[in-house]
Amino acid sequence: MMERENRSLTGYQKKENSFLWYMRLGIGFVTLYLFFWFQNGSLLGQNKTDVIVDPLLQKPWIPDAEEEEFRSYHRFLSEFKNKQTSVKKKDRFGRNYLMSPSGKISFLIDDEYYKEFPIQMEADIASKELVALYDVRKEKDVVFLGKGIHLCYRLKKEKEPGFFPEWLKSSNELTNRAANEWSDQTIPLDLVSDPFGCYVDEVSPMDFLYLESESFRYRIKIPTSLRYEGLFGNRLGLYGENRDTIYRLVRFVQFLSNYLPEGQTEWDEALKLQTSGKKKKTLPKIILSIGSSFDKVRPLRNTKNYFVFWDSVRSLTKSQMKQLQFKRLEVNNEYVSEWVEVDDIGNPIPMEMKEYYLYNAPRGYFLSLSYPKREKPIAERYWNTVRKSFTVKD
Repeated sequence: MMERENRSLTGYQKKENSFLWYMRLGIGFVTLYLFFWFQNGSLLGQNKTDVIVDPLLQKPWIPDAEEEEFRSYHRFLSEFKNKQTSVKKKDRFGRNYLMSPSGKISFLIDDEYYKEFPIQMEADIASKELVALYDVRKEKDVVFLGKGIHLCYRLKKEKEPGFFPEWLKSSNELTNRAANEWSDQTIPLDLVSDPFGCYVDEVSPMDFLYLESESFRYRIKIPTSLRYEGLFGNRLGLYGENRDTIYRLVRFVQFLSNYLPEGQTEWDEALKLQTSGKKKKTLPKIILSIGSSFDKVRPLRNTKNYFVFWDSVRSLTKSQMKQLQFKRLEVNNEYVSEWVEVDDIGNPIPMEMKEYYLYNAPRGYFLSLSYPKREKPIAERYWNTVRKSFTVKD
């Protein structure tokens, strides 16, 4: 019996050994199959060269992610190209405006902005400045600029009769709207918006300013080196009205360089300034004055005595004339006046002034150009331009 059990056990061991042998053989085949499977890239359906394997153990999905990132980057560049931002530019005065990719202009009323007459060659930009001023509720500046823009148009149309720009209609509408909104103000609109002007390129860029007055109906051409005081703060010149007359006087000024008399040095000048308690000396200047008047009643004057009215407006009395050694001489329907001024440190400055008076009741006009005698050559050129261009409408 023991022998039968031993034989059975031996048979069972043989079956167990046979099963283990087949099992080991199967594991070997599986291991070998998996080895070739990973080597040939069957798991991802890719070539070996497409799979990134490095010491950082990057996974095989990295190429797909990088390809998507590449596509997204180029999609972003395409959208950015189609949505470019506006570009900041400057006009001839150095003031800022924005231009969009479509060509739309938006003027900026920022810290670099200041008041100016429009330029004929940039009237389209000035029309956008008009919109910006209206948006910030500067009605008086809108009217001043709008009238100047319309003058630019009329000057252009005089040379090109068919000229009719796109910006003209909207500029005129906005100017009229601002004028109506100013009607409830106590300050007369003409005082802050008249005269108006337009810079024109003739010999060189912006070399002349054409100036007009709507109230007093005159036009004049002025060299742009003479700057309108009305552009700076509230320097609107002289304005007056009484029961008989309305008058207005505006000034254009060119500041000259410092002048030292013969034999005087800068040290001498500095010492005299310090002794007098002044920090700096007032610079000499050329001044163009344009006066206009309107008689509300019967004619009060004539062509021969009209200058007396303007002497009184300027407080040029007989005693002051004597103090200044003032002399006036009539030459070819004009006047040439001479006097002596004294500067801040006591130096005498011989002065000269050209004057022109026109009285055509009820309106009258006065032009004067004063200057140091040493500046006479340039003053002569200024005066010729002013006198030849001065016209009055009927």
